[in-house]
Amino acid sequence: MNLKQKRVTWLIPVKNGMPYLPETLASIEAQTDKNWQVIVWNNGSTDDTVAELQKWIPSRLPGKVITGDPLSVGASLARMVEICDTEFCARIDADDVNLPERLEKQIAFLDAHPEVAVLGSKIHIIDASGVRTQEYTTPLDSNDIVHGLLSDNLIYHPSVMFRRLAILQVGNYQDLYPEDYDLWLRVATRYKLANLDLALVCYRVHSRSTTQIAIAQNKSTPLTNKCFSKNASLLYGLSPKEAILLRECRHPFATIPLYRVAKHLHKTQGGKFRDIFLSKSFIISTRQLISPRDIISRIIWWILWYYLRY
Repeated sequence: MNLKQKRVTWLIPVKNGMPYLPETLASIEAQTDKNWQVIVWNNGSTDDTVAELQKWIPSRLPGKVITGDPLSVGASLARMVEICDTEFCARIDADDVNLPERLEKQIAFLDAHPEVAVLGSKIHIIDASGVRTQEYTTPLDSNDIVHGLLSDNLIYHPSVMFRRLAILQVGNYQDLYPEDYDLWLRVATRYKLANLDLALVCYRVHSRSTTQIAIAQNKSTPLTNKCFSKNASLLYGLSPKEAILLRECRHPFATIPLYRVAKHLHKTQGGKFRDIFLSKSFIISTRQLISPRDIISRIIWWILWYYLRY
């Protein structure tokens, strides 16, 4: 597959994507920007996913379907990033839906902001039948996103477009969960992150999604905390032990490590220490890491919050 004439490659890992897959593919076909191709990695589907893909690719959607080598989500994404040869990659899952102007808006932003390596957006939440139930907002500025990543994943994976070379330079996707959060933490050590102030994807919430299965099995939080602790030293200046204690709200006096986090970000991300430590995004994110038993830190953060508001 020659991808050199295109700017964007859609990356779609899929396992048993029916019945939502056709709507996802149609939303790619409907993009106002047509300078793209598709790679779909089939991870062992047992339903009609492959047959459906063959109806679309390459006759309606230029690209390739890879079968016979089922992998995890992270591992299959890593292989697709390696295989493609385009400037940008756009993520979408086989149960989500793009708005028509998604690529057009994201390409324009990345062209105007070469310092940004990963670009997400707001998302519409839809249910299993496709009805919009709410809109999720997210921080727009890189500093606010980095602050937010201390306590949560604030870049919605299916909304992301990224610079392929930047992803390879930080080590690509890894074979772990959550593969996206792990990647954002690593990218943030070298590049800027951003979100558009637009909802460009409809994110489907249903019982069979990978995320919902992990939550139902009580695996999501422990694995996310482990992922954070693995990356906390380089991005935030925290030891793995400190990182776990903070994420599990068990640190006896969180003020000290959180103060050092702000100092570390001042040195590595730029900006004034005071502006970081007293920023709304830093205070909101870090107060979620303070133990209910850490009364002194809770009082300090209440004072900081009061200072912000008044």
